Amino acid sequence: MKKIILLIVTLSLLNINLHAFAEEIVYKVAGDNNFPPYEYMDSDGVYKGFNVDIMKAISFTTGIKFKYIPMKWENAYNSIEKGKADIIQGMKESEERKTKFSFTDSLFMNSQSVFVKSNTYNIKSEIDLIGKTVAIMREDSVYNQISKISQIKIIEYDSVEESLQSLLDHKVDALIANTLTVNYLCNENNSTDLVKIVGNSLNEKKYAIAVEKDNTILLNQLNEGLKEIQENGMYDIIYRKWFGAPIKNSREQYELYMKIVIYIFISMLVIILIIYSINKRLNKIIEKKTEEQKVLMAELREYDKMQFMDKIISSIAHEIRNPLTSIKIYTGQMKDKIENKEFMIAAAEDIPAEIDRIDKLIKEFIEYTSPRKPLICNLNLHDEVISSIKLVKLQINNIKLSVNIDKSYYIKFDINHFKQIVINIILNSKDAVKDTQDPIIEIFAEEKDNEILLYFKDNGYGMNEKDIQYIFEPFFTTKSHGNGVGMFVVKQMVEDNGGNIIAVSEGEMKGMCIILTAKKGNKGDTNER
Repeated sequence: MKKIILLIVTLSLLNINLHAFAEEIVYKVAGDNNFPPYEYMDSDGVYKGFNVDIMKAISFTTGIKFKYIPMKWENAYNSIEKGKADIIQGMKESEERKTKFSFTDSLFMNSQSVFVKSNTYNIKSEIDLIGKTVAIMREDSVYNQISKISQIKIIEYDSVEESLQSLLDHKVDALIANTLTVNYLCNENNSTDLVKIVGNSLNEKKYAIAVEKDNTILLNQLNEGLKEIQENGMYDIIYRKWFGAPIKNSREQYELYMKIVIYIFISMLVIILIIYSINKRLNKIIEKKTEEQKVLMAELREYDKMQFMDKIISSIAHEIRNPLTSIKIYTGQMKDKIENKEFMIAAAEDIPAEIDRIDKLIKEFIEYTSPRKPLICNLNLHDEVISSIKLVKLQINNIKLSVNIDKSYYIKFDINHFKQIVINIILNSKDAVKDTQDPIIEIFAEEKDNEILLYFKDNGYGMNEKDIQYIFEPFFTTKSHGNGVGMFVVKQMVEDNGGNIIAVSEGEMKGMCIILTAKKGNKGDTNER
């Protein structure tokens, strides 16, 4: 019977102990009862604030239970040491405090800042507070640091609200207080845009949760919960809830603007340097290609000239043969008619004229064969066309040639270039009409505005729309024996003289018309070069 009673008593005691172990552990959390927005009792007696919400978020994510005990700060600071609390939910970390507490990872960096009105520009840092009136909290640790500034007037207030209002009411020039507290109050009364931060942060220290020294188990649990709410976004929501948008720091803004300007400047400089480098290389390539093109152009012109030089020479020989025949006749009869006065007078008149005729032809030939840059002068269009035709007269003796040009027309052109252009076009037309029953080349002109239009029209085989667009391209030809250089050279020389040239065709077997446009010249300046 005694054994049964002893067993029942033992089981009862064991059951009581098991219930005790089964109870959840609840950690006591101490905090300030009047430190908004960190932690405070509101008018309804509800304990709230950033620190309180952070602890609730950690409790939600980890399952750890907390009991909140609001009290005066000096009591909260000593609560762990006196065994009245397990956790202090927020305090600045310092070397001295590390000897008494273990701190979690940082909640944020807590600091004090210099606040001024947004329209204040003569205070840019704490150094500019010389001779100014500054508001701070009573018994604030920043007093010793600020009081060292010469000629500064310090006014102490019991609360941050009072000191902030004195700044807004222009009673003080600046305010030095907890950065986040002022930020919270400005958000609460919609005065964020009226205040700005200047200079560097003061007394910047890590703000964290504190536990008993060497309580690593609890410390690790809190750190895990803190890490989780930072990763899942709960921390950011709580931070914005209590601290809102930060007050602008004029120095940080200025530095940001300067960084942006410097970045843009460097980027633009790099772009300019890249463009300059590319442009320099392109210029070298262009210069090289231009020189090559000039050499090629000179070679093409010379090549074209040599291709039909024999034709011109044969025409020149034919033109020279006529005056030489006259001279030969006169000189052959002189010994027999030396006494014939009329004969000798006729010989004296005709022989010099024929010699001048030969001399003129030779000069024109030399002028034509002398390559040079264009020397613009005023040319009588009719006379120069007729003069140019003489050089190829033998080549077109079986073609009807019609020239209808007003003798009052003058153009500004290089005489050598003009002759070569006319000869090229006529010889090109000659080839086009060779299979035509009644070949004809018409040359006529008209005046339009400040220009003269010279037309070369033939009734040859013409060109189709596909081919005519390439007529002035180098080495393009529809002839079986052509080299495709002549019309290309013509276009280049026309443009060198400030003119323009186009080709118009009615289609194959319907003829072709070349239209040369030149600047109008003046009759009175025919010797101008």
